[in-house]
Amino acid sequence: MIQFNQQDSKIHKDQLISLPVTNVIQEADDVCTFRLDNSQGLIPPHQPGMFVKVCLDINGMEVWRSFSISSSPHQRERIDLTIKRNHAGQVGNYFFDHIHVGSHVFLKGPLGQFYFDPAQHVEPVILLCAGIGITPMMSIVRYLHATNVNRICYLFYGARTHRDIIFDQETRDLITEMPDFHYFLTLSQPVPHWLGYCGQLNFDFMISKIPQVELSRFFLCGPRNFNQDFTLRLLEMGVPHELIHSEQFHKKNKTR
Repeated sequence: MIQFNQQDSKIHKDQLISLPVTNVIQEADDVCTFRLDNSQGLIPPHQPGMFVKVCLDINGMEVWRSFSISSSPHQRERIDLTIKRNHAGQVGNYFFDHIHVGSHVFLKGPLGQFYFDPAQHVEPVILLCAGIGITPMMSIVRYLHATNVNRICYLFYGARTHRDIIFDQETRDLITEMPDFHYFLTLSQPVPHWLGYCGQLNFDFMISKIPQVELSRFFLCGPRNFNQDFTLRLLEMGVPHELIHSEQFHKKNKTR
């Protein structure tokens, strides 16, 4: 459990929420979901796609990082943070090495302007993500499933290898439970016996799978070049700027 010095710590605990970890779920190589107990409702209701800011005390230093919530806001009793370990990094390694069931995580939120609003976003929803960028997208998909919102949804997910795929079985199961949900996974470094789509997720592949690009609402989450390339091509296709939502997870996970 993280311990904070009541007198010396720079962290103002009255401004933070402390939630205990109830489960740690291995999702893929170097990816785990840390499930936090929000049964007391300390994290207020939020929109799917938003994030929280986590504060850690690492070797006496106050370290902040932001993580998208991967659970559905419909499940208010829990907050899931799906985190990828970066062996050259600091915070991801700390989570994997020191945060376990019974630990407390200090955080604030929810925050962010990247989210799906069922009341305002009535267009078909196109989710485009790479790597760990799938986390806010899963919050959206899980929300659509839990609330039976009548919305066409396409999830395009680019991963590196089959060992890097996150939420794959759950997502495939949702195809049979959600008639308007479509899932496309492509691997940039597949093994020889891989039978699915190959190559990096790109614009031409995406538009070959969806109708009426200009009338859809797009959510992008990935590295900067990924987001920029898709945004530029969508604008060139005539998609209004207000229908394109972009979240750069590399930027978001820097210290705030």
